[in-house]
Amino acid sequence: MKILLVGCGSIGRRHLENLNQLSEVSQIFVYSKVKHCLDCLEDKHKVSMVKSLNAIQPDVAIIANETNRHINTAVILAKKGIHLFVEKPLAHNLSGKLELLKKIIKLKKIKLGVGYNLRFLGAFEFIKTKLSQGAIGKIYFAKIEVGQYLPFWRSKCDYSISYSASKKRGGGVALDLSHEIDYMRFLFGDPNSCKVAKAKVSSLKIDSEDVFEGIYVYDNFICNVHMDYLQKNKKRVIRIEGEKGELICDLINKKIVIDVLGKKTIVSDKKLFDLDKTYKDEIFSFIKSVKFNRKPAVTFEDGVKVLKLIEA
Repeated sequence: MKILLVGCGSIGRRHLENLNQLSEVSQIFVYSKVKHCLDCLEDKHKVSMVKSLNAIQPDVAIIANETNRHINTAVILAKKGIHLFVEKPLAHNLSGKLELLKKIIKLKKIKLGVGYNLRFLGAFEFIKTKLSQGAIGKIYFAKIEVGQYLPFWRSKCDYSISYSASKKRGGGVALDLSHEIDYMRFLFGDPNSCKVAKAKVSSLKIDSEDVFEGIYVYDNFICNVHMDYLQKNKKRVIRIEGEKGELICDLINKKIVIDVLGKKTIVSDKKLFDLDKTYKDEIFSFIKSVKFNRKPAVTFEDGVKVLKLIEA
């Protein structure tokens, strides 16, 4: 299978290294302005840089350029009948080009997947199973929180010129950390209604929002999602309160705590928190969906629903 990689920032290089290890991939074309993109590879025999998207016809394209370029790039490649894996988020807003892309992928019978790799994290499969088994009983409420100080997060570059800092380029904490909205949907399904608030409250040199709050109302419970660029001590936690007790998953400290009627169980299996593996699994899963004509794990519709829940 021939793969095109568009974009070679940090996530693009990660995809490149993983693709280079897959026996299913025979050739990799890289389209990027990053001159030293291939330096991360020891074996480059099946990888080549290309200067144009017109001269090649890959089976699959991975779109990992800046967020505001996702849709334009996807439309160009979809018209050529190329299956698409688009890094999250699917787009930087709910523009009319999403409908155009939807029509093209339907007409061309193209598979399109979205890069919400946390879907493949064992911890969330574990939590979903526990909830379905009624481990904490009826859910009363859930709180999802993620936060990290942007200058620490983008420490290898000037954070103020990164895409995260620019609203026009698709930055802002809601789009950057939209994984939390996707895994909320993975665990609980789609909410009935929601309200969101976004703001730029800090002195960070950015014009995008640095705080997001979402209230998502389900049939019998409410889920609150908080995201920020501000916390010096990074945090990524979900807490679910139920009639029998609570379940807390701490993704930074890699542990799940289930406290039911005073009996506490701590799960810290490293396999459940293998983040590197999720990037490999999501690409391999998408390649299989193309090869065997299956529905991708995270679809175009999933990507659109996340955007709607952010912009509600």
